[in-house]
Amino acid sequence: MEEKHRRILRRLRLELARQLRVDLVVEYLYQEGILNQSFLEEIQAEPVSVRRCLKLLDHLPSRGARAYPAFADSLREEFPWLRRRLEEEERAEEELGEPADELRATISDHILKSVPTDKQLNQLSSHLGPEWERIVVDLGLKESDLYRCKMNHQCNLQAQILAAFILWKRRLGKRATVRCLCDSLILAETDLGVIAKIFRENH
Repeated sequence: MEEKHRRILRRLRLELARQLRVDLVVEYLYQEGILNQSFLEEIQAEPVSVRRCLKLLDHLPSRGARAYPAFADSLREEFPWLRRRLEEEERAEEELGEPADELRATISDHILKSVPTDKQLNQLSSHLGPEWERIVVDLGLKESDLYRCKMNHQCNLQAQILAAFILWKRRLGKRATVRCLCDSLILAETDLGVIAKIFRENH
């Protein structure tokens, strides 16, 4: 599965889990050879629909290049509004391309592959507003993670944002790269000049 499709499924994770009747989807994916019999039975064994959907979303990225198109096709008839949401996110990913290329031309590949420092994350936190929640969810944090960051720093927005970034970095380790962070910042329409300044000057 392409990285952009992984990001889409991660961003829509909770929305899909709440709205999707996953039984119809997994039968289609089994028919198309995306899921095998053992995993089909494993999903069906989950007692709650939301948990069945989350298990499917966790498993899909490992099922090869056909997994995302097949999943999207499975929504076409029964869940057209969710199919449209996927299409919206795919368009957003396409729009990401040009700004991302522009930004990457100003930041070295070495830095893009590195893990951001706490100093960089702290500086970035001072430049963000309400869009920070969308950014960290795109990076893979859950709503419960956001809630804890807010509760632990109730009177300090910058501290909330920094706590979320530090949690992301700690959880993903070496996979928490500047490149991933920049992609999420661009999707949230963060000023490219701010991003470039932070990661050029402080590494």
